[in-house]
Amino acid sequence: MKVLILSISTGQGHHATGQAIQNTFREMGIQCETLDAYEYIKPLLSELVSKGYLISTAYAPKLASKFYDIVVKKNEPVEEYSMTKIANKILAKELKQYIEDSKVDVIICTHVLSATMVNIMIEKHWIDIITVGIITDFTVHPLWEECRNLDYYVTCSELLEYQMKKKGLDTNKMLPFGIPIRPQFYNKTDKEEARKKLGVEKDKQTLLLMSGSMGYGKIDESINLLDNLDLDFQTMVVCGNNKKMLKKVNHIKTKKRFDIYGYVDNVDLMMDAASCIITKPGGITTSETLAKGLPMIMVNPIPGHEMRNAEFMMNNGLAIYATKTFPLDEAVFSLFRHPDRVENLRATIKLYRKQNASNNLCQFLIEKVSQKNL
Repeated sequence: MKVLILSISTGQGHHATGQAIQNTFREMGIQCETLDAYEYIKPLLSELVSKGYLISTAYAPKLASKFYDIVVKKNEPVEEYSMTKIANKILAKELKQYIEDSKVDVIICTHVLSATMVNIMIEKHWIDIITVGIITDFTVHPLWEECRNLDYYVTCSELLEYQMKKKGLDTNKMLPFGIPIRPQFYNKTDKEEARKKLGVEKDKQTLLLMSGSMGYGKIDESINLLDNLDLDFQTMVVCGNNKKMLKKVNHIKTKKRFDIYGYVDNVDLMMDAASCIITKPGGITTSETLAKGLPMIMVNPIPGHEMRNAEFMMNNGLAIYATKTFPLDEAVFSLFRHPDRVENLRATIKLYRKQNASNNLCQFLIEKVSQKNL
């Protein structure tokens, strides 16, 4: 059995999901490789898409939000001879030979743009392979209506069924396993032990404040709000790859304890040490937080899919959403003013969270390939 994971570079979430699936397959002894589809077809295209996404969300968020609101309402595929369809056919043809040469049994798409190319290959009868699309957020993104021929769709929850129907997708193909994440987020280190390993005070409320993978977020403003809050707590601050922000927050003088980090590879341990997490509601981070059963305060969502993630979490009682009119300091105060509120959040998270998504998906696909080869 051989598996190909197709991704596209727009943030780290899609690659992180693919990496989790790839590692699981390899641990099971299954051959699995990952390919950035645009990078393979035309590196310049990959760079344009990646940079275009970053620029639109960082420098033109209102415009990006309006555009997303328009395209998300579209539930029908584009016309056969539209420029979009023609462009995707050309790209799909470029990818066709690679897939034929690879002789894979399964193709897993962790980005809707790679899924649209695979969908065209199915339409053209170029491939006869088990195909899977991973919806990496708590909403069905625009363009999934272009992917109606895939065999399966992995979703975060059964609650996306209605959205899938509106997009014209066959809900019998839905696999609500949850978004695949790394296995360490399903394990738990005792809170006191986690705090000891991280060198923070073991008996104090501990917040985890995180930026996104692309540095999108107002960490400095959040630190100032938290520092002026009349509550006793300590905060771990993760700036990720945003070196400019890391330098900036290291120069902020605070009354409370703030432990400042750049890029880290032990977020799972930090979550175990934390009383709650303050972060953007990216699909992967949100899934990791739910897996850990950690109360979440959502801040600064990227326009479009992260706004939909925030709505999903808030409307289902899974998190608190800090806004301009309900700022972060008020959100933290309201959460910790009543300890029962924290326990209520944890109880609701337990109802909704998905465990071992990557393992469940890989086992499912191994069984399907075995049945197909009989």
